[in-house]
Amino acid sequence: MEINVLDWAFERHLNPLSWYIRPLFLVILAYFAYKRSWKGVVITFVLMMSSMVWFPAPETIDPQMQAVLEFEKKLLSNPGTAILTLAFMMVFVFSIGMAFWKHSLKIGLIIINITMIGKVAISLLFTGENGWAPLGNTLFGLLLVNGIGILLMKWLRKRKRPGVITTGSDKELS
Repeated sequence: MEINVLDWAFERHLNPLSWYIRPLFLVILAYFAYKRSWKGVVITFVLMMSSMVWFPAPETIDPQMQAVLEFEKKLLSNPGTAILTLAFMMVFVFSIGMAFWKHSLKIGLIIINITMIGKVAISLLFTGENGWAPLGNTLFGLLLVNGIGILLMKWLRKRKRPGVITTGSDKELS
């Protein structure tokens, strides 16, 4: 009995939970990059990539979601497009990692936003109306990531208020 790993993985990736968990990993990835923890970044990346197979194949399948994932599977089945797709993903992960590593919260959020919105745009371009399938997951991700980002920016702004001197260990001095 022959098992096609790509088919097996994409059957499980049709479970909406595997789509909604990804933004949580982006937040964790950004955190470890901000803390400059290579180990945390690598472990989070591996978990994020493997999360597509964590959940069982759904009993009912959204036809739009299936069409989008069939397109993604087609991309990964062809060696040429697989390399381009994986290279794009690596550029994305590296870019957000570097932005947060350099403590550039705004640039990191911009990169995440462009990428998440770009995924929907690419899905619409190549799968037509079916490309709207990742919209719920994208909106959830945008709200989560940007909400946390805005809260962090406000918190960091408060910490850097005038008249307060901080040392390298972030202890306030009066």
